[in-house]
Amino acid sequence: MNPLTRNITRIYRAASPEEVAAGLAWYEEARQLARDLDPDNPSRAAAVIAALSPRESWTNNVRLATMAYADREQRLPTLQVNARKARAIMAGADPRDILTGKKTRNFWQNIAGDESAVTVDRHAFDVAVGKVTDDRTRSILSRKGQYESIADLYRRAAKRLGVTPAQVQAVTWVAWRNLKTAS
Repeated sequence: MNPLTRNITRIYRAASPEEVAAGLAWYEEARQLARDLDPDNPSRAAAVIAALSPRESWTNNVRLATMAYADREQRLPTLQVNARKARAIMAGADPRDILTGKKTRNFWQNIAGDESAVTVDRHAFDVAVGKVTDDRTRSILSRKGQYESIADLYRRAAKRLGVTPAQVQAVTWVAWRNLKTAS
């Protein structure tokens, strides 16, 4: 087994029962948020959530998406490029045309229900390499083929573990954050 895949499976297997339960429920809870925000088009709400996610905690991401749907005219306290993307999607733009970043596109797909997509954020990258990294190190993800290489590691781990790639990513995300918060 590839050492990076081994890192992912190790963190998954080391997760507490509570962390596994939280990770397995994570995307379903995000899908419910999307349904609550936009019952007529939850996929659009999932795209809005994803558009607003860069550089935001999940708690703030939820707050921003809720604000965007509550008042489509108010200035959102986030990166304005992300706010413009969210507003364009809410106005009817196709998320595939707006969410051009791999992380945000995959995050949208995961929230919308695609369990084969893999959201490679900083935590997912760190899990794969087995250590906390910095923005400079993670910039490798912008090189051609690198994001997909990390996503493929999660797909391989998922196959070994008998769960979906999105579930592996979510469980390891929960466990990694808890592990790093405790240390």
